[in-house]
Amino acid sequence: MRIVLVEDDADDAELISLQLTDAGLRARFVHVQSPSELRTALQVGADMVVSDVSMPAFSGFDALAIVREFDPAIPFVLVSGAHEDDVAARAAALRVQAYHLKEDVAGLLHAVRQAPRMSPSCREAAAAHERPALEN
Repeated sequence: MRIVLVEDDADDAELISLQLTDAGLRARFVHVQSPSELRTALQVGADMVVSDVSMPAFSGFDALAIVREFDPAIPFVLVSGAHEDDVAARAAALRVQAYHLKEDVAGLLHAVRQAPRMSPSCREAAAAHERPALEN
């Protein structure tokens, strides 16, 4: 699984990836900090995007718009240092897969583990498996 972490703080990105890895998740993490880096990471491939809500250069909702423009089916999780009801409501309205506090490792891990069922690479594999074999 390839997870793109959109995070302005390199220490937070490392902490998130370490916590998920320590919890048993096997994934490759790609840390990005800008809209252009996010677009590049998406072109290479992403099974999921985890984004901080509030960043100086752009917001998690800006990142969501980029991801949805690229492929609306890529699972997207928002994380924040503090819970905000208005952010949670907006995330729900935009059908974000999940919104968790950065410290909620169990919740984040659960959201990430649900992602493979919805990720583009898993959808392609399932579609290939369901296609009937060609007959000669």
